[in-house]
Amino acid sequence: MTASHPTARSRRRPVRGLRPLLATAVITGTLVATPAAAVGPSVTLPAAPQTDASPAPAPQDGFRVLPYLMEPTADSMDLVWFSETDQPGTVQVSGPGLGGGKGKGNDAGRYTSDPQYRPLLEYTDKELDQSIIGLVKGSWLKADSNYRHRVSITGLKPGKTYRYTVTQGGQTHSASFETAPKANSWDEIRIIAFSDSETEPYGRVEHREWELSPVNGYTEDSLPRPGEGSAWDRIFGHTTRYGQFTLRYPLSQDTAMRENMKHIEAADPDLMMIAGDLSQGSGYQPAWDEFWRYFAGEHGTLASTTPLLTALGNWETYAALNGGYGTPQDQSPAVISRNKYHEYFERTGEGTDQANPQYRGSYYRTDHGPVTVLTLDSTNGLPDENTKTGTLSGPVFSGDDTNLTEENLSTDTQGEFTREDYDRAFTQVFPGTTTADSDLPNVNEGTAQWAWAQEQLADAREKGQIVLVQFHHAAYSNGVHGTPPNHEHADNQSGVAMRAYTPMFEEYGVAAVISGHDEMFERSWVDTDGDGRGFHSYDVGVASDGLRGEQLARNEDGVYEPIRFNSHSEWMAAADEPEHWEDVDGVRQLVDGGLHYGHLQIDITRKGQGAELTLTPVYVFPVLDEDYELVRTERREYDDVITFSVDRNGLPQQQD
Repeated sequence: MTASHPTARSRRRPVRGLRPLLATAVITGTLVATPAAAVGPSVTLPAAPQTDASPAPAPQDGFRVLPYLMEPTADSMDLVWFSETDQPGTVQVSGPGLGGGKGKGNDAGRYTSDPQYRPLLEYTDKELDQSIIGLVKGSWLKADSNYRHRVSITGLKPGKTYRYTVTQGGQTHSASFETAPKANSWDEIRIIAFSDSETEPYGRVEHREWELSPVNGYTEDSLPRPGEGSAWDRIFGHTTRYGQFTLRYPLSQDTAMRENMKHIEAADPDLMMIAGDLSQGSGYQPAWDEFWRYFAGEHGTLASTTPLLTALGNWETYAALNGGYGTPQDQSPAVISRNKYHEYFERTGEGTDQANPQYRGSYYRTDHGPVTVLTLDSTNGLPDENTKTGTLSGPVFSGDDTNLTEENLSTDTQGEFTREDYDRAFTQVFPGTTTADSDLPNVNEGTAQWAWAQEQLADAREKGQIVLVQFHHAAYSNGVHGTPPNHEHADNQSGVAMRAYTPMFEEYGVAAVISGHDEMFERSWVDTDGDGRGFHSYDVGVASDGLRGEQLARNEDGVYEPIRFNSHSEWMAAADEPEHWEDVDGVRQLVDGGLHYGHLQIDITRKGQGAELTLTPVYVFPVLDEDYELVRTERREYDDVITFSVDRNGLPQQQD
């Protein structure tokens, strides 16, 4: 069932802190296509001239990455930031419980950091020498020096606001945060979720493919999209998808990310979930520099006030120009990529698997009042599968997922490398370790992660928590990764193997599962035993990268049509939100509908002894002038707002 929901909450929240405006120069240039992103040939537009620049600036005092929040609890918060020099930083925190007395070696509320150099974050020679068409060479580089600072702020009180100021090398950054409320003392909680931001410097000039449904692309009275040779095509370009002329989206990835984040910050969430693929290759340092510009840098500071709950995706095992996923002979690019992610998001607190510290918080639990968020690592499974070598979990089958059985359920989400090759490379990247020290967990039954997830779900249910789960590879999807590797239309990085967790999620009353990977906006309803108590499964991969539609295949007549392997799907923006185009003052303009960048807004409101959840798919709609220049973006809601209740024990009630 659906229900409307107001854009803003009625209650007034305290101001979360200072958000200084940092000046930034946005370098633009001529757009180019990305051949790897297209199904078929792509069009390359003329290149802008390049200007040589020094490879990387010299280290400067102050912040390289502004302070961001980590491992939030009801009585503690960690602050992390990066500098380019080895000067210690200081933190001054004020708020309830911090007045008077002494902390552990500190005045109450005052901390001094111990900077740690992180050599893994140094630029490679290829990164220093990289040229990007449309950008001044090296203009995206920071100093080639990374010192990590981390302080744990303890002794805090639940549900309270704390202000802090971090001083680093003469620069200061002030903000505030709120601790998690008690599970029995709260009113409203807001969580925002998205996936597949895949940041990179090239995103400043790249406009991605904008797929159009062949089944329900337009409203009944809509005009068609601008065609080949149109002003739109000349300005933004086009590519070819499934043999069809396909326009590119009017916002660059950089503009899309900035606008999406602007609307997210305005929503003032308590938590931000990012279900993987944070950067365009975790082993590519400029992609991380770009990521932090949006969350703790020039373009935004959400991470200074709102904890980020991040998951590992396949791009967190990819090194881009530094070797991709690697090779069976040398899988070190994947190892380095994962561990660069850990440099920024290492979690070791109570929410992690204390019995298996080698995983460094690849999967972890976060409690925020009545809500428990389990973040799983979906990046590898066993036995290993690979469509290229024909190593599959079962015989090849066809049709939709009603033909999926326990016997032919896939086991792996990563066909680009094997567990054995990764573990061997781990010992080469980190001399003195053994394969048992590898940071790569598996997802399957009988593994440490499986046992940990079941234990945490049982504990959360016993405590009456409302449970959300996130991981990257969407188990239920009609996108390009929606079919398993042993399907006639196979995918080598499918999320179908994660369906093994479905019985566990249903048993313990998970309310919703958040994923990405297919760069779609899709919702599925999963209730395998038909008792009306299932969970909503989302693909929210619309942060700022691709804008893909359904996975298509040629029929007997050679016409592309949707495969629709996922029979649980109830709504897809690409298929259920047709575009409506009109001529406005003689210019073809999109008025409403279609697939856009956006996010999922999750509002949890206390109702008597239970609670009500409202899940709102939000899209960021671009309003263009007669020259197709961006005037503004508008926050709009798709027509699939879901509202349901949970009882006093956190269990979702029966749903239609």
